[in-house]
Amino acid sequence: MTTILPKEPVVIERKSVILSDAERRNIRRKLRRSVEVAQDVLNPRNQLKRFVGRNKAEATRVAGEAAQMARKSAPIIGAVGLGALLFMGRRPISKWISQLRNRRNNAPNGD
Repeated sequence: MTTILPKEPVVIERKSVILSDAERRNIRRKLRRSVEVAQDVLNPRNQLKRFVGRNKAEATRVAGEAAQMARKSAPIIGAVGLGALLFMGRRPISKWISQLRNRRNNAPNGD
């Protein structure tokens, strides 16, 4: 009976083992960092901050344009507002004027 001897083990240099271990640690570190960045990106609070940051300039521009338009048309806005107030208050105003007229008519003539 013949016994088969195992092949000679492959000898790996110490330096290549150290380098491959360092490479694995580096790749593992990069993977952890990528996971941290992904978690940060997917965090709803951070998504809201980025959304607000992107739209802040646009909102500022729109608000500035609206303020400028309101300044230009302030007299028109005032007149429309006054007209609306008078229209809504027409009955109380009419009643008040009627009361003033009735007071004059009902005043004693003792003077």
